[in-house]
Amino acid sequence: MDGHDYAWSLRHEWTVGGKGVKVVSISVSLHPERTRELILDFALRVSERDGTPSDTRVLQALPSAIRSAQEAGWDPESRGRAFRHEVAEAS
Repeated sequence: MDGHDYAWSLRHEWTVGGKGVKVVSISVSLHPERTRELILDFALRVSERDGTPSDTRVLQALPSAIRSAQEAGWDPESRGRAFRHEVAEAS
């Protein structure tokens, strides 16, 4: 993306019972364990009828979520503790 290769992995996910929300946390970095980690938290609306949202929704939202985190101050080349960024709902 934008000339950089990012590594990402699923950190965890959970469903908020009775609220129709599933939360997914993704870890992103340029070079795992050598650059500053970005933690993206996605809150996805789910319905009982449709069940769990597909991973495709999160994957499609990753590029814009990474750009949004950069605009909020995440510098993947820096060091330091992880930068946590909450993402508006992925459609």
